[in-house]
Amino acid sequence: MTVKSLLRPVLVAGGLVLAGSAGAADLNIYRSASCVSYTQSTLPSQPREVIKQTLWDNFQNAEAGMNDPRVQASGRQAFTWAMETRWACTAAIGYLNGGNIDEESVGKCDCFHQRFVSLK
Repeated sequence: MTVKSLLRPVLVAGGLVLAGSAGAADLNIYRSASCVSYTQSTLPSQPREVIKQTLWDNFQNAEAGMNDPRVQASGRQAFTWAMETRWACTAAIGYLNGGNIDEESVGKCDCFHQRFVSLK
């Protein structure tokens, strides 16, 4: 093995770490009181009825936001996070209707909704 072939994986890994750090730093620009990662959500640990009601509330709020001309015309990313909220909540509701609580989609619904609300 040459030094060049050994160095390549190190450089690729370093580039990925730097790219990930830039994305994470970018996320912190937009919001202060909302979660940065869906794993921060405590919603998946709530009782099933609380999860169900919150998912529907978040879904409806996101739908209303997507139809709100102020959100549509905003220079902020509220519309994008409303769409992401709607997508995540739809997935979580689908799993719930099938009898399962998918912690990832429930957490994303909660977190994305927090981001949407913080940008509204």
